[in-house]
Amino acid sequence: MIAPAGEGIPGFSGRDLPLAAGSVTGVRLWHVDMTSAEAVVHDPAAVEGLLTGIFGGVWQRGENVAVCGGGQGSPPCHRDLVPARGCGCGFWAYWALRYAWRWDYYWRGEVVGVIQGYGRTTIGTRGCRCGKARILGLHVRLPGPDCQPRGLCHDVAEILGSYYSVPCYPSLAQMLAAHPLTADYLPRRHRHLAASSVLGPTAPALPAPVTWLRGMRPTRRRPRATRSAPRTPATPTHPD
Repeated sequence: MIAPAGEGIPGFSGRDLPLAAGSVTGVRLWHVDMTSAEAVVHDPAAVEGLLTGIFGGVWQRGENVAVCGGGQGSPPCHRDLVPARGCGCGFWAYWALRYAWRWDYYWRGEVVGVIQGYGRTTIGTRGCRCGKARILGLHVRLPGPDCQPRGLCHDVAEILGSYYSVPCYPSLAQMLAAHPLTADYLPRRHRHLAASSVLGPTAPALPAPVTWLRGMRPTRRRPRATRSAPRTPATPTHPD
């Protein structure tokens, strides 16, 4: 069962969408618990999971069931109501990599993956929140200049693929080709983004302060009126 959005959670939609049955596929990001990744090599049963979400929830192999942790003084939602209206509980996923990148701009998750969401699900025009989910495919992002070397990146990909029993793709394009994202709820003009393997724009498109815009906009100056030199009366000429 897919519940209507309606509550206006940031990143999704404030309008209700019709109920539907079945499952959806979305993309999201995780952090890797490196301590658990090292321990799982020796004893896979010693760890609960290797991937964690932004709020620290650990993703297990197979089916994952969302639990509400409450927040801001509110009690947790009942497990049968997760994801609940007016709350941010549930497993978050997006219909396009670009939307996932906007959420990840400051968080910097190391792993991108496609999940299958089902059960009670809140649908929006940019993504969804699911009560149940399972991982379909993963991709380990290439490290930046301040991150781990690429050799370790390859090792992590092998460990994740083996532990979760899912393919770990060398590129985002291959992952999206094998696991197409749900595009039915995207606005028509944005549905092409579901198949795009571009995680984010080449240059961060952050809103510029008004003061910056003032400095960037060319100012038009009205031309000053120039005073012409005073005319001197013509000297009358006399015939010789």
